[in-house]
Amino acid sequence: MDTVTYPDNRTVEFVAKFMIGLRVNAGSPPPWAQRFTIQYTPTVIILDKEGQEHHRIVGFLPPEEFVPSLMLGIAKVHAYEKRLAPAKAMLDWLLLSYPQSRSAGEAKQLLVSLKAS
Repeated sequence: MDTVTYPDNRTVEFVAKFMIGLRVNAGSPPPWAQRFTIQYTPTVIILDKEGQEHHRIVGFLPPEEFVPSLMLGIAKVHAYEKRLAPAKAMLDWLLLSYPQSRSAGEAKQLLVSLKAS
């Protein structure tokens, strides 16, 4: 991920605009690995402002899969916090920009459930 996905402009721009990134080395002392049950690297976890996990990415993803997975994670946080308009907007953007991504199916399901709310 360090040589392909993380330095990719799509990833850099998306993370800079929508996230606060924190990188923890695999050799870091507990409680990080224990608290989030991190067993493999890379592991990317999307947390809400209280530190509750809402989405997890384990293993390598190319930028065209990584960014939509981040988008899905952010939409899940918005949905959990009952911010439906930003959740729907993020899901619509994901489906418009990355309709063939692995995250698209789950995004469609979440969007349907939000529209029913």
